[in-house]
Amino acid sequence: MVEWLQRDFITVLTEKDVNIVTDETLREMKQHGTERFPFQYYQEHFNWNRLETVEWHWHSELEFVEILQGAIECHIGEEIIELREGDTFFINSGVIHKYQASKVCREKQCMFSDILFLPEIIAPNFSLIYEKYVRPIVLYGKPFLVMRQTQAWEEPVQNLYHHIVNVCLDEEDLTELRIQAGVSELWTRLFHYLYREESEQQENKNILAQARLRKMMQFIWDHFHEKITLDDIAASANISKSAALRCFRSGMQTSPVGYLNNFRLNRAKELLLTSHSTVSEIAVSVGFDNVGYFDRVFRRTFGLTPKQFAKQGGECV
Repeated sequence: MVEWLQRDFITVLTEKDVNIVTDETLREMKQHGTERFPFQYYQEHFNWNRLETVEWHWHSELEFVEILQGAIECHIGEEIIELREGDTFFINSGVIHKYQASKVCREKQCMFSDILFLPEIIAPNFSLIYEKYVRPIVLYGKPFLVMRQTQAWEEPVQNLYHHIVNVCLDEEDLTELRIQAGVSELWTRLFHYLYREESEQQENKNILAQARLRKMMQFIWDHFHEKITLDDIAASANISKSAALRCFRSGMQTSPVGYLNNFRLNRAKELLLTSHSTVSEIAVSVGFDNVGYFDRVFRRTFGLTPKQFAKQGGECV
């Protein structure tokens, strides 16, 4: 059951089926909030018995998450951040991440709230405030920050987050203005902890690495059905194979070929449920020229052969 509280500027969702839709660079296609007020609050329930993972994605919005029940893992590059009840988590704009069930927590139910907003809600991007206090974080600030109330500064930040959530849910006037004021105060509290002073050279290096990663992912999306190699993927970003391996490992915790195969397998899953093609035809259409190998990799990944998967309507073991 899905319950909605709809306003012009915010949607409160007490339960939803998480289905991240991305473009070829893994950018999330969903708009959070509206163009006039780019802010949105969610409350989400996950049942990890039914949901394996919330796949890799990124968005321009800044995100704050609080775990209300259970636990969740957030993967950012090679780092795995274990988040438990009471933790608050910040994810910077443009950071590729995914969520999945915690390996150390037996509880399969997880509930968390989160707010997402574009940086421009703090100040217009042509303003001095944006130039001094927002742009440095978005471009080369910390990619994430965990708050567990282990330090004195964390509790006031979490209290501000709760204040913003309460403003979202109450029926008082001036809601948009109060949300914007709360977000600005939250940002003021966090600025020094998010700011990581780096040279212009390092800033450009980070931006270049993200651009290369997205260019290689786009190449994979465009050519996954063809016979492509690591050399081809690296060449699409005009870098060496070793640089391509480092780029994927640091950005997505996988290899270029591993990402390619996973993309092909997930596209095959869609076709098995939506087309009338044979398994052999589907294997070839997604880039596997050896049907036996496709069958083995599919079973190793999803626990069923392609035929079994199609017969059971997409229910994996």
